[in-house]
Amino acid sequence: MMHPKLRVLLLQLPVPNNPALNVPLAAGYLKAYAAAQGLLEHVEIEILPRALADHAGDALLVEAIVARQPQVLGLSLYTWNSERSLALAERVKQRLPTLRVVVGGPEVQRDNAWVLRHPAVDVAVLGEGEQTFADLLRLWSAIDPASAAACAALETIAGLAYRVGQELRFTAERIALDDLRAIPSPYLLGYLDVPPDSMLLVEVSRWCPYRCSFCLYGRNMGSRLGRRYFDLQRLLDEIRWARARGVRRVHFVEANLNLVPLFWPLMEALAELNADRAMTFYAELRAEHLSDAHVAALDRANVRYVEVGLQSANPSALRAAQRPTNLQKWTAGVRRLYERRIEVYLDVILGLPADDEVGVRETIRFITREGLGAYDVFTLQVLPGTAVRRQAADYGLHFQARPPYYVLSTDRFSFAALRALRRELKATAGLDPDAVEGMPLPRQTALSAALSALPERDAPVSHVRCVTPAACDALAELAPRLATQVDLVLPAAWLERVTPALTTWIAHNPSTLIDLYLLADTSCPTPDALRRWREQLPFAPGYLDRVAVFRNSTPTPEYGRVSPRVLLVLPWTAQVDPSAYADCAAIVWRFDLERDSALPLGAWTAAGGSGIWLHLPSTLAPHARAALLAEARAWAADTGRMLWPADPIDMVYWPTSSGEHHLTDAGIGV
Repeated sequence: MMHPKLRVLLLQLPVPNNPALNVPLAAGYLKAYAAAQGLLEHVEIEILPRALADHAGDALLVEAIVARQPQVLGLSLYTWNSERSLALAERVKQRLPTLRVVVGGPEVQRDNAWVLRHPAVDVAVLGEGEQTFADLLRLWSAIDPASAAACAALETIAGLAYRVGQELRFTAERIALDDLRAIPSPYLLGYLDVPPDSMLLVEVSRWCPYRCSFCLYGRNMGSRLGRRYFDLQRLLDEIRWARARGVRRVHFVEANLNLVPLFWPLMEALAELNADRAMTFYAELRAEHLSDAHVAALDRANVRYVEVGLQSANPSALRAAQRPTNLQKWTAGVRRLYERRIEVYLDVILGLPADDEVGVRETIRFITREGLGAYDVFTLQVLPGTAVRRQAADYGLHFQARPPYYVLSTDRFSFAALRALRRELKATAGLDPDAVEGMPLPRQTALSAALSALPERDAPVSHVRCVTPAACDALAELAPRLATQVDLVLPAAWLERVTPALTTWIAHNPSTLIDLYLLADTSCPTPDALRRWREQLPFAPGYLDRVAVFRNSTPTPEYGRVSPRVLLVLPWTAQVDPSAYADCAAIVWRFDLERDSALPLGAWTAAGGSGIWLHLPSTLAPHARAALLAEARAWAADTGRMLWPADPIDMVYWPTSSGEHHLTDAGIGV
């Protein structure tokens, strides 16, 4: 008698502000290894399409998963998606009670109890997942995954954590694969979709000779490399595969590209394969080991973006973090990259063990003194499974219990001191101290998109305009279809009327970022009114809210609410101080340029606020319009402000000073 195939669905959710990088490579490896083991005769494995995984809101994702009726749901957990993934799984299990949820990825560590004990998790895979997941599929394709017999048999599979009642059990440690050739390429097998505007992720090795205490690659086998790298031919075939499909960006998933044996033959092959320089490559390098020959090879291959770390120039912090760095050689390597016009990403980490304000300031002076380029400032993440988490008590590290696990104080930094230094250094580096890392920017098209019909039935809804008061009442119907970021545009006078629908949206999609554009005249909501209005909306803190903790003046609570993000759109002539709204709304100025006038860039800068909604005269010639837009965009880039170019349809929705609204279209525009 033929048994039906075991139905497995794999899902990886994206970094909120960069879905282009959400190639579910781990899921592809799981399916490719299962295929190599002959398991696809008995198991049907689907990877949720990226059109949904990358853009759909919570409610739409739940429906998409339930519709597929999987028996097993596999989730790849990273800091940026773990809470959302597990919350979704919990909702799905309410609809599919016999579903088994399997989690893997960097978040799955023995010391990360909130994941291992989460009510949505049935089985957790510790370490590399290909062998362990294949063993699970063998078991569950022979025995009902929801049966007591299947649960009892889990103890025979290495590399697992699972619960029996309230008891958390661990099986024997899984030994990682000695030879990565056992894993076929999921790209070449057709298991992964990489759209042309996305980025190809190419893993080079699973090895790192360093033991930085704050880092978790989950693949450190000490100095032994062996066959822990993929063959050159495979890497080149994957790159050719992507090139033939129009992909132009490639990210090498490798911490030390210039140290692996494949570096030289890979660079030589890429110089030939990419002779037209149509593809651009991103790599992580050890700068102290970069010779002139290394950098010349990178240049010939068109490796244009590289990350070289730094983290600190304080010797005490480097020793405590177990990060040996010869700063003189490191600087020489970075300068060689600059000479070839390769863009370099330098990072400075605040809150490292044994670091203090003097040490951090010396790091900044080092960057300046050596004539190095721009840098970014990050806060230490005390990640599960890392040495720095095990040593947290030794250095007085107090950190968030949930992602992103930011350090909030140390034995040398109070929260106030850490926050103040972070804000100062961000501003000095030309970065917005209040920006939330990983949070999508407001869409430049939000105020200029023309009305259109609803998208296809299953497509996420990402832009909504209320064009009559009654339309506010109908918004709730869209809750099951929202995307992960939604622009909602309406007159400010309708704010209270739209509140019930927004409450429904948030209840169905707690992870969706709602950008609420309130078009106001000279009588606009006060800051106090907006704060009171926001407080009545439902809220459960998530990843981005915890990233925003340093917006607060104290570490309690350990988060700051980021959605809805209110953008109050005011006439240029409105007498409003943007700083009064700093904690509740961003001010956007509507500016109508008169014909034959110049853009008042200096006045825009002096006015403050988040940016300009620019209306150009409709009679302008195309070349004149293009020139003015280019000038305005250059201003935005120089000042860090936003620019929303308008189109004629926007004139229809602007409220007059009398409170009337020139609305000729009925209903909702999406």
